[in-house]
Amino acid sequence: RKRIENGFERFGLGVYRHPWITLAAVLLLVAGLAAQIPKLTLDPSTEGFLHEKDPTLLAYNDFRDQFGRDEQVVIAVEAPDVFQPGFLSRLKALHEELEVTVPHVDDITSLINARNTRGAEGELIVEDLLENWPESAEQVAAIRERANSNPLYRDLLLSEDNTLTTIVIKTDAYSGGEEVEDVLAGFDAAPVANEPPKREFLTDEENSEIVAAVRNVAEDYHSEDFRVHVAGSPVVSDVLKTAMKTNMGRFLLLAVVLVALILGLLFRRVTGVVLPLLVVAVTLFSTLGLMGAAGIAFKLPTQILPSFLLAVGIGASVHILAIFYRRLQDNGDRSEAIGHALGHSGLAVAMTSVTTAAGLASFSGAAVAPISDLGRVAAIGIGLSLIYTLVLLPAVL
Repeated sequence: RKRIENGFERFGLGVYRHPWITLAAVLLLVAGLAAQIPKLTLDPSTEGFLHEKDPTLLAYNDFRDQFGRDEQVVIAVEAPDVFQPGFLSRLKALHEELEVTVPHVDDITSLINARNTRGAEGELIVEDLLENWPESAEQVAAIRERANSNPLYRDLLLSEDNTLTTIVIKTDAYSGGEEVEDVLAGFDAAPVANEPPKREFLTDEENSEIVAAVRNVAEDYHSEDFRVHVAGSPVVSDVLKTAMKTNMGRFLLLAVVLVALILGLLFRRVTGVVLPLLVVAVTLFSTLGLMGAAGIAFKLPTQILPSFLLAVGIGASVHILAIFYRRLQDNGDRSEAIGHALGHSGLAVAMTSVTTAAGLASFSGAAVAPISDLGRVAAIGIGLSLIYTLVLLPAVL
């Protein structure tokens, strides 16, 4: 143990003698990793809780390949009576604007184009409910009766009291607006040996485009007698993503303020506040850059990572600074104080960080993908925090 402590002391003195080389090396490392941060993505989806090779996810993707995406945006329109001529005209305008404005849409269904199959005078008539636009009160009454008598509309497209109707938007299954392949196409043709190229499912960015477009249109039409509500799994996913962005920033800011206040009370000097936060900041930038480079997305459980690294990574810097300031106050020799601080606390800090990282790494085998990601990334982050504490902190001092 004594030899290891002496080694840490010599290392601290070596950093003290070459601070600019050390700072340049750390700056290059942090800059290289931080350059990957723009590649970070957010994944609030349910599928994100499964590993890429999880049999459940593979089966679900095969299902989507065959039958398309089951994600739908549901717009509920509320009014005193949905069969008033003025309401129907406004509903038609809303339906048509959604068709034109909203991207990545496979199909839109509402009372305007709902399929209505009925028998009349020995004939089977298949048409849209409002294919022939009503011009008189009698025609509106006939459509009302026809819609209320159709069990396929009840509580799906139309409420029982006729005060609420829905518009259902089925989104594209694949990115770029590709349609689901017709499984019967070329049924009689000779089989082809080569498999078709694998298509990418609708991305999170495209999902957000859909939700934003729907909301913009809904806001234009919303009024006291035409209340528009937007729901559906794509909307929930977009709300979760927005909440994740807000919460991560809010929690991290609160943690920084709280830690800064406590550091100020402990050390009563600016460097005692700035330096530990500097070490944690470069740790966070480096860890997020590694996540971006590795293609690891932020998910609901992993949004805790930034504030977690701040809380855990601050302790090592505080430990070394406490010894450094005390030694510096006793003899006034900065070089000796740095060497003494690392010799006294370097081994303890290293063992603490290694055991913490090992404990976190044990989650890497978890069946829930975000927990596995958190274990791996947090363990790497703690390791980076240890390196920056032992290297960057003495150089800055």
